[in-house]
Amino acid sequence: MSVAFLRSRHAQILILLLIAVQVIFNFYSSNRFISRLDGDENSSKDESVLISTSGVGVVTNDGMLRSSNISINEDIKIIAFADKHYVALAKVWYERLSSLGYTEHYIVCVDDKSYKKLSQGNYRLIQRYITNPDYDHPVVGFGRQLYSLRLQFTLEMLQNGTHVLVTDVDNIFNRYVPLAGFLEERFDVFHAYEMKYPMNLFQENGFVVCAGHQFIRSNSATISYLRDEVLGDCFKANNCDDQVRYNVALHKLRIHWNTNPFGKDRIKISSNVKENDGLLVEQLTGTASLGDNVKLRIKIWDRDFCWRLSNDLPEKCPSMKKNWVAMPTKNDEHISEKRFNKVGKKIAMFRVWDNICRGGDARR
Repeated sequence: MSVAFLRSRHAQILILLLIAVQVIFNFYSSNRFISRLDGDENSSKDESVLISTSGVGVVTNDGMLRSSNISINEDIKIIAFADKHYVALAKVWYERLSSLGYTEHYIVCVDDKSYKKLSQGNYRLIQRYITNPDYDHPVVGFGRQLYSLRLQFTLEMLQNGTHVLVTDVDNIFNRYVPLAGFLEERFDVFHAYEMKYPMNLFQENGFVVCAGHQFIRSNSATISYLRDEVLGDCFKANNCDDQVRYNVALHKLRIHWNTNPFGKDRIKISSNVKENDGLLVEQLTGTASLGDNVKLRIKIWDRDFCWRLSNDLPEKCPSMKKNWVAMPTKNDEHISEKRFNKVGKKIAMFRVWDNICRGGDARR
């Protein structure tokens, strides 16, 4: 192309047109790339943003370790307890875990009616009945009997060499996390954060843990922890409140935490919901001495990995892709079926959770 041509008016116009075409092409290609990330060019939400954000302020990195040849053959079980009133909920819980790929989950039936009903389906069951269940007093009667049994049975499993995840049938599992990966982390006890009960211990320790979800390795340290520090003699009296027992034990052990729970740099929930405001978010790890040179290594999962809050949806939904389990409570306003009883509302909450926090899909 000659210098004279480049200086011509027509050539200048041609160059400007070529530049404009290139700019338009780059803009279109960029937006097509973003649309592919979304999976829907008409979507109002960018899924890449949903994946990388969490309503509690921290996106978890827990649950990423895979099992090795050392841990893959270990005896590991997931257990949740059900009585005759919770059969329908236990089925929902069990089938959700199966759909995620778990094969080591069991329902512990605490009465004959629950066992007979569940025996009609394809469920892995364990019979461990409560003697003379006091159904007329669901909190201080049957509730204490159930919590006593749960602690005692957990101890027996540890003594038999079984590593155990103890959870509740109303806990909502959202992805498959290989439990053998927890053995790779080398902690003995993994707890999840609760909200603020018992309040006195929340004020003294800066947090409390949840009795309805923990993974416990089977070894001499955890057996001593459950038998001597947590269970004590409450099983004999059939009067255990395991939520209190775990937190009292952690308080008495005077654990050396690797991070100060009261540190000013700790991330905490900010909320108008009183039960949630001021709750810790980030994980905690620490050690405690059990005597005779026995050390108990403890980890508390972060609140994005194990989500436990009162209502606060959808604002405080955890990260969509990385949250493992949710333990929502006090969400009646989101449940359209107002006539449901307590168990019916818990079952409905599985659907509500998926709709509000998981884009309507339990498998996302």
